[in-house]
Amino acid sequence: MEKRQFAAGEAVYNSGDVSDQLYLVKSGQVTLTSLYPETGEATEEILGPGRVFGEVELIDGRPRSLSAKAASDCLLISFERDEILDILFNRPEDSLVLGKSVFDHLKRIYSNDSLESDLARLREEMNTRIREAVIQHESRVVRSHNGMAAIAVPIVVLIVLAIGAYFFVKI
Repeated sequence: MEKRQFAAGEAVYNSGDVSDQLYLVKSGQVTLTSLYPETGEATEEILGPGRVFGEVELIDGRPRSLSAKAASDCLLISFERDEILDILFNRPEDSLVLGKSVFDHLKRIYSNDSLESDLARLREEMNTRIREAVIQHESRVVRSHNGMAAIAVPIVVLIVLAIGAYFFVKI
């Protein structure tokens, strides 16, 4: 457990970062944002004192899905993964805060009666599919460039030999 001060506007973590800590807001506010290629940055949630964030990715081991930034000067308490596992398994009375935070987060995302939850779920699916499509496209581009190089090099060599032979015969 470590107390950490953040100035207003300072990044706590960015989307895609390794999930190695969970945070508790002691004072101030933290903004959670998503970055959309077509519309830019969008605020997902503003968290105040007593709120926990970063717990879901920490538990499931995925990279951060959102960015967290200090909305005002704030004091956060960070917990490492091992500390959280210790709390969950050895101090169940302390794990209630974490459990409530995870439950609230999952309820917001996966609630069937909320348009926002449907949009959040679809956005997550869309981001995953876009990432997969980009990776597939990049691998096809690399393969096609390698294939073009395999064809182009012998052609260039033949042209150089033909030009050399032409000038050699002319002399």
